[in-house]
Amino acid sequence: MAASRIESLMKERRDERLALASTRALAALTSLEKAGFSAWIVGSLARDTFSVHSDVDFLVDCSPETESIAFRILESEMRDFPFHFIPSSDLDEMKKAMMMKEAVGASSIRAYAYQAH
Repeated sequence: MAASRIESLMKERRDERLALASTRALAALTSLEKAGFSAWIVGSLARDTFSVHSDVDFLVDCSPETESIAFRILESEMRDFPFHFIPSSDLDEMKKAMMMKEAVGASSIRAYAYQAH
């Protein structure tokens, strides 16, 4: 059965948003790494369940003293795209371990980012 016009438009919009999110997230991960932070994507982008309404969730390994630096890097790279900043220092070991099971790095989202071009 052929997709309806609305379904086709929604898929197109989701794919465009996925490409934009991935491009900006890739830039953010790169900038965080250059600044000495380890960071991963978690949530819908990591699980490949990203939708037209999704944001990007970042798990960043940082101390309470460096959280503001990491956040400013994310803010700069993500611009107007919604994101969640999850500092690892806010998580207990069990929650961090659960998040790391789904966490992905730059190489996992690179393919989506290049679909934007």
